[in-house]
Amino acid sequence: MTAPSLLAQETGAVGDSLIGQLERAVTTGRDLLTWDTLAPVLIPKILEVAAVLTVAFGAYALFKFVIRRIVARELDEEDPIVKRLREQRAQTMASLLGNVALIVVVAVTVLTVLGLFFDIGPLLASVGVLGLAVSFGAQALVKDVITGTFMLLEGQFGIGDVVRIGDVAGMVEKITLRTTILRDLRGVVHIIPNGEITRVSNLTKTWSRAVLDIGVAYKQDVDEVIAVLHEIGREFHQDPEWGALILEEPTVPGVEDFADSAVIIRMIAKTLPLKQWDVSRELRRRIKKRFDADGIEIPFPHLTFYWGDEQASALKSPDSAAHRTPPAIAPADATRT
Repeated sequence: MTAPSLLAQETGAVGDSLIGQLERAVTTGRDLLTWDTLAPVLIPKILEVAAVLTVAFGAYALFKFVIRRIVARELDEEDPIVKRLREQRAQTMASLLGNVALIVVVAVTVLTVLGLFFDIGPLLASVGVLGLAVSFGAQALVKDVITGTFMLLEGQFGIGDVVRIGDVAGMVEKITLRTTILRDLRGVVHIIPNGEITRVSNLTKTWSRAVLDIGVAYKQDVDEVIAVLHEIGREFHQDPEWGALILEEPTVPGVEDFADSAVIIRMIAKTLPLKQWDVSRELRRRIKKRFDADGIEIPFPHLTFYWGDEQASALKSPDSAAHRTPPAIAPADATRT
């Protein structure tokens, strides 16, 4: 027998052997992937995953229940100012703790479920290295979180406050560790990263103030106008509906400024938070009606032209150009030839 024929026989034998091994492996794999062989392994894992998810949902529900109880206990206060402060702080902390609880529960649940199927030690080590790398590239995010944490701990403002941040003003709708969400008077929502907040003006912290600058004519008796404003403030304070919105009787410090056409008299009212605008509108309405009834003039701008002494005497002279009768203009038809 020649060498090529021997080589062909050996090659064929090796091929048959490999094909046989593959067929046996496929048959063995099919046998291993049957429900009878997989059920003893998968069913305990599925039950363990279900148990972990159930515990996770229960833990999150327990966190929410505890947070609601804390909020309800914080709101037990008779003083409206103290109650509002506690309510704002409770709502803010409830929102923050709810977000933190959700993140913690989700992270622990994911790690526990992964740990049921393989060793997560190397994964945790890789995540740690990845987190270190991300922290260098996400410095703005870290700054947002740190700033948001201090804002919440210091209680600079809370949900429901009206604040001014830079050139944006509005009511605080939500505070997270990363962003502050405002809604302005027109309903526009502004999302501001906490790291970009360098100065905050809180317009409703503890109490607010309504400031009215009222202009009257120069001919009016200032003392009489001030007495009328005091009376309006006293009636406002004694009103059962509107008096509940102010903390003390409105005051009238006196003359604030001399404007071009009016004497400016200032009136101040200390109000509950968020009520300064309602109080200002009602006071203006009452002041307008009272001034109309008492004949106190609220002036509007006047403009007087001064022509100088020579021009004024020239205008008074009968021979001046201003007093001359303009020449008659012939009709157009009369000029035609």
